[in-house]
Amino acid sequence: MKQLYESINEWMVKYKKNSVKPATYDRLITSFNLMKNYSIAYVYLDVLCGDDLQEYINKLVKDGYALTTVKKQFNLLTGYLKYANANGIVARPIHNGVKLPSASNVLKPKKEVCAYDDRQQVLLKRILQTHARVGYDVALFMLESGTRIGEALAISWSDINWSRKSIRINKTFVRLGNSRTQYIQDSAKSYTSNRTIPLSTGAYSVLKRLYENEKNVDDPNGLVFHDENGNALTYEAMRYQIGLACQEAKVPYLGQHVFRHTFATNCYNRGCDVKVLSRLLGHSDVTITYNIYIHLFGDALEEMRKVLG
Repeated sequence: MKQLYESINEWMVKYKKNSVKPATYDRLITSFNLMKNYSIAYVYLDVLCGDDLQEYINKLVKDGYALTTVKKQFNLLTGYLKYANANGIVARPIHNGVKLPSASNVLKPKKEVCAYDDRQQVLLKRILQTHARVGYDVALFMLESGTRIGEALAISWSDINWSRKSIRINKTFVRLGNSRTQYIQDSAKSYTSNRTIPLSTGAYSVLKRLYENEKNVDDPNGLVFHDENGNALTYEAMRYQIGLACQEAKVPYLGQHVFRHTFATNCYNRGCDVKVLSRLLGHSDVTITYNIYIHLFGDALEEMRKVLG
């Protein structure tokens, strides 16, 4: 009888590697490598029981892992054990009774999203609008469109509809940490992330300026945001360039996703309906938008209270 890690590894290679997106498989590898640091990985399948699984989950919580990480470990184990039980490798569905921790019992709280306030946006835009680096244009575009960093980096000239002032989001830039490779995926993050969004005056201006200075606009696969060699900007390059802009503007560096969060907050404060905003952001459900941004939507609680009476 094999040890748990051996069986999961075989299952991943045989059934998961070619049936999921490379980025999804990369996350599975990360979860698998974490599991190998714990004793559960070396338990033989014929003696593995629900208590072993629950003790592993509890140990992850005790070691300070975030709830999202614990859930990924849970999903890896249950995914394999469902297969193993269905194929007679494991006699009983031993995973059925395993419980995930409540959010209140996890030591590492979920990181709350944040956005730049009006003053910080003014200071930062002064630097970004110098167009001193390509990363500055990417940041401006994200601030004006609400696109994810990977979506922005994957935009090609053929995605833009100049006459309708809109853009098609149907690709994303992916980085695989375990194999240290980066590529453009021919679909967005999820099904609902594939969308067409209108271009604000600011977003249109960013693209128009780049178009007028671009030598390869006739290449339908030519990237809008690229380095001097025509290659996509890496996440590392973006982090470095945005960090420089923040340093010059004397505002805190809050990551690359903050521009999307700031866009969402600006739209809501200007009166944009949350359902419309949810579609602009590519969320599958409006509740996702509320759950992410509720603390940034200052008057949302009062609006809900009016509805409830």
